[in-house]
Amino acid sequence: MKRAWILALLGLMGSGAAEAGAVRYEVEGKPFEGYYLAGADKDAPLVVLVHDWDGLNGYEIKRAEMLVALGYSVFAVDLFGAGVRPSTVEDKKRLTGALYQGRTRMRTLLQGGLAEAGRQG
Repeated sequence: MKRAWILALLGLMGSGAAEAGAVRYEVEGKPFEGYYLAGADKDAPLVVLVHDWDGLNGYEIKRAEMLVALGYSVFAVDLFGAGVRPSTVEDKKRLTGALYQGRTRMRTLLQGGLAEAGRQG
């Protein structure tokens, strides 16, 4: 996983992005780790990206890079928690199922990610 982050950052060196990297933040006292990419223009519109059931990984980073290339800044939120990146189908179902069963909690996590996105961009 660390290799994917490093490769993504290296790939951005020539993309014109002003800032890129993992962003640690807290929601209700618990650690989360999003990902922020600043567009070349400091006034670029900000897109908030939400990961799918396998958590924030290289796929979301690639999509963020694509959006930056189109002129946006991007913040990818983390809904599972810092370091929680499920690899088995069972874990993916369990973590995603918990979000769907606890809609209030999911909204809180989304709002926490959105607040961090605002602080970033």
